[in-house]
Amino acid sequence: MTNAMVLLAGSISYALGAIALVTPGDVSRPTPCADWDLGTLLRHLGESIAALDEALLTGVIGINPVAYPAGDPVEMLRDRAADLLYSAFTASEMPILVDGLPVSAGTIVTTGAVEIAVHGWDISAACGCDRPVPADIAGPLIQRLPQLVTAREGLFGPRVAVPRCASAGSQLVAYLGRDPSGPALVTGE
Repeated sequence: MTNAMVLLAGSISYALGAIALVTPGDVSRPTPCADWDLGTLLRHLGESIAALDEALLTGVIGINPVAYPAGDPVEMLRDRAADLLYSAFTASEMPILVDGLPVSAGTIVTTGAVEIAVHGWDISAACGCDRPVPADIAGPLIQRLPQLVTAREGLFGPRVAVPRCASAGSQLVAYLGRDPSGPALVTGE
């Protein structure tokens, strides 16, 4: 699980850098996630982080979404990311139950790293910043995507074609339906 932890820590660090770009007036900006504004994306990422934290603490992925409390979504994400890092580095390596079936903790943590890294990229794009996912995070995550992403419908858009020479960060977000060469998503400026 050590490699998964390194990827999770790197993904959180990358996402926190993206979150630092967000100002209170940004929450209504569009994002690469269809039909989601930045505020919705921040709440979703916070709920995802909290669910992963709960899974590591309890050994079960809950069927009910974790409620996102009112307040500053940026501060909430920072707090939840810190909680997750603590839980991840103190968790056992026992399998986590997903719909009653055991899944390795490393697989769950790696899946969380993908979620956090890609949504970190979404946040950067929504803020109009070109911040690719670093190659040392994106490269290993790309290698795991075929095992982790077995269904797309309702979860991801169609894979976006990128040149073979595209960066690992571009390949990662393109695999999950984002256009890494698309225009910045800042509106009203």
